[in-house]
Amino acid sequence: MPKYIFLFLFCALDQIYSAQKPFVGSLEYHLITVDFISKDTTEGKLFIYALDSLVRYNYLMADGKNQESIHHLKRKKLLSLIEIDGQFFAVQIGDSLPENNKLDYKVKRGKINVNGLICKEAIIENTKGTTPLLYTKTIASSYFVGLKGAPGLPVKGQIPTDNGYMAFELRNWNVRTPPIQLFIPDKKYKVLPLEAFLEQIQTQNSTSPQD
Repeated sequence: MPKYIFLFLFCALDQIYSAQKPFVGSLEYHLITVDFISKDTTEGKLFIYALDSLVRYNYLMADGKNQESIHHLKRKKLLSLIEIDGQFFAVQIGDSLPENNKLDYKVKRGKINVNGLICKEAIIENTKGTTPLLYTKTIASSYFVGLKGAPGLPVKGQIPTDNGYMAFELRNWNVRTPPIQLFIPDKKYKVLPLEAFLEQIQTQNSTSPQD
């Protein structure tokens, strides 16, 4: 199947479901993950490339734990790009994050300019306490991952994890149209639904020689 036909079938671009205007461009975040149990601190970056409702996320962590995925926000579907023992898979997954997973936000007064974006401050309330958040309404919150129901695109804050937290800060952003190739899995990737991928991995594990 020609790659551009595949792109059309996977996610025909249409208006994003957020009330805010669709975003075309890229975002670069600096990340710091802190694990209170292992006492480890790891830095990294998150690159977000957006073409309306079509978005690619690239996590590049200093410890080598990288992750890439292509999402269609409107259809709530994604392709997770995975490499296992030299094999490359684009796994089709439905984004089934429950709506009741939203956090409570208390918006504060006042505005601040951060990297050319007009931002406001909010307080996030969760079971582990409260944390501050800087956000902007210039870009829809749906382009960021990890903070469900944010009042705008998160610019600086923390996301609680099982053993600690991940701090993030938006360092760069622009509105240049990303290359269309970013949203098409390279031909080396084998596209599989989640069930078929899990079945293939289980089969490979069961047939692999044991030490």
